[in-house]
Amino acid sequence: MREPTKICYQFGPYYLAPARRELRSGDDRIQLPPRVFDTLLALTSNSGRLLDKDELMRLVWPDTIVEENNLSQAIYLLRKALRDGEGGVRYIETVPKRGYRFLAPVREADDEMAPLKADVSPNTNGASPGRSERVESEASASEVAPSSRRSRRTWPYVLTAAALLVVGCLGVAWRRGALGPRTSGPIRSIAVLPLQNLSRDPDQEYFADGMTDELITDLAQIRELRVVSKTSIMQYKGTRKPLPQIARELGVDAVVEGSVIRSGDKVRITAQLIRTSTDRHIWAKAFDGDLRNVLPLQAKVAEAITDEVRLNLSAQERNRLHWARSYDPEAYDLYLRGRFVASRRNEEAFLEAIGFFKQAAAKDPNFALAYAGLSDCYSLLALFGGGYSWVQEANASARKALALDEDLAEAHTSLAAADVLDWKWAEAEAEFRRALDLNPNSAQAHQWYGNLFLGPMGRHTEAIAELQRAVNLDPLSLIINTDLGYAYFFAGQLDSAYQQYEKVLATDPTFLPVHYALVLYYQQRGMYDQQVKELIEDSKLAGRAGVARAMGQLSGNRRKFFETMAKTGGTFEHPTIQFAGGFAASANGYAALGKKKEALAALQKCYEGREANLIYLKVDPALASLRDEPGFQDLERKVGLLSP
Repeated sequence: MREPTKICYQFGPYYLAPARRELRSGDDRIQLPPRVFDTLLALTSNSGRLLDKDELMRLVWPDTIVEENNLSQAIYLLRKALRDGEGGVRYIETVPKRGYRFLAPVREADDEMAPLKADVSPNTNGASPGRSERVESEASASEVAPSSRRSRRTWPYVLTAAALLVVGCLGVAWRRGALGPRTSGPIRSIAVLPLQNLSRDPDQEYFADGMTDELITDLAQIRELRVVSKTSIMQYKGTRKPLPQIARELGVDAVVEGSVIRSGDKVRITAQLIRTSTDRHIWAKAFDGDLRNVLPLQAKVAEAITDEVRLNLSAQERNRLHWARSYDPEAYDLYLRGRFVASRRNEEAFLEAIGFFKQAAAKDPNFALAYAGLSDCYSLLALFGGGYSWVQEANASARKALALDEDLAEAHTSLAAADVLDWKWAEAEAEFRRALDLNPNSAQAHQWYGNLFLGPMGRHTEAIAELQRAVNLDPLSLIINTDLGYAYFFAGQLDSAYQQYEKVLATDPTFLPVHYALVLYYQQRGMYDQQVKELIEDSKLAGRAGVARAMGQLSGNRRKFFETMAKTGGTFEHPTIQFAGGFAASANGYAALGKKKEALAALQKCYEGREANLIYLKVDPALASLRDEPGFQDLERKVGLLSP
């Protein structure tokens, strides 16, 4: 396969040098057969992207027709060489019936400048991933030899010394004026780029990501400062893009770069503030603390940044930065793991995250953030079709979080979402407004306020404005951009909705929610063949090939399609969309066929089961033909969408 000649890929403790065809870990060179090496190169150079099996085989065997088992064998040997899965560290994800994705963050460096040794930290199971390994052939098992490893006691201090040297040099340069002028115009928008995990231990990536998230959260409380949300920021993890380009893409005046070193309960955060218009450093500093007091440590970093950009903080904002609760270190660690897992945004991930949040709350019963995390997962499970019991759990967890910390913006957002799903509309709006007062830069609060409250209530101009604000704060978030499309859709602005969906598809054509959004769009346009096509694509991406084949037989037969939808209910629904719900789909099908009585009966079933999708009853255009029916209006009153 074609290889870059001057790039070295770094991930975990490993260095992959394509030009020299070398894979190293610490002092050791890991020998791989040619096709196994090519497989690793294809995966790392496409880190985070799903590679279909056919595409991967074309990259590795460009001039040869091979069987799929050749690829399976190469993946098997590669996993053995990387010790994939040991100590909970995963490098390669198998997507059933699709292909493979490289999970570890990959950094690029010039090959000639890349070190030949990696700073190797112990794995969570005590085994060093730097042991020399040899894969003798593509059909043989790997042999493991002993390795020389860096002392566990010394590696954190070596890294800390290196970080101190960097910060010290930046400080000297600042004092000498080498880093540019201290100010050149006001800074009113900022992006915190992903903090680098200097331990080079993949199992600590979640901690560095969590620190990034907390720093963003602290800065987001400042009303005068626009702070880009984490979803957009994390897409720059490991990137080599120039800072001015990142600034243009995110629309910010400055960026914060930095790193995290964690050694036991000790934490060091280094940060530097860079004005993007000139690519010049304004300020750099290191902050030391222990894990128990890591949130106050983050608050110190945020306060130092606000001082540097000369923001006039209100007394309330400054008090919030000064006041930061200390948590049990193990509880906070579990909380970060829960947030990291939940970011995958699927049912399995939410259930796994719930386990982490429950463990965090058990470690520290006063840990408000853990209960807010629980509430969010419960609400999302309800939205994904999980049933009313999840709404009750979400409400209880949010109230527990607020009882512990009444000024926690995340908890007010959580309670607002739970109140919407419980049809407590006035209470929900009050909670959304309180959350945004506490954290005006919360993209999630703006998103959920627009998508879960204002849109369903028919306040479309306000809903669009809130979603646009959320996009402004988190411009690269696919789900927020998709939800802006929904806001246009419910407002009847179909052209704007379609343009928004096209924008999402241009970024990621495999993003499932946007395909379901297009299903609704094409139905409203009367483009039924396109609607079926999108449902087929949606089912294929979700791994439901049987459903895709069955729907393929319905193309071109509008009546048969809606009859099938009416009878089968949830068969065609995407599991991660707010509109998921068997009886809601049945009502849609019956309404399309003009069978109002049957459609109303299906909606009554939704009401009896308190299905979450009923919050869109008032604005779903698929149900427009039912709105003059007394039974429909009665349902709207019961759900709280019409005045009694």
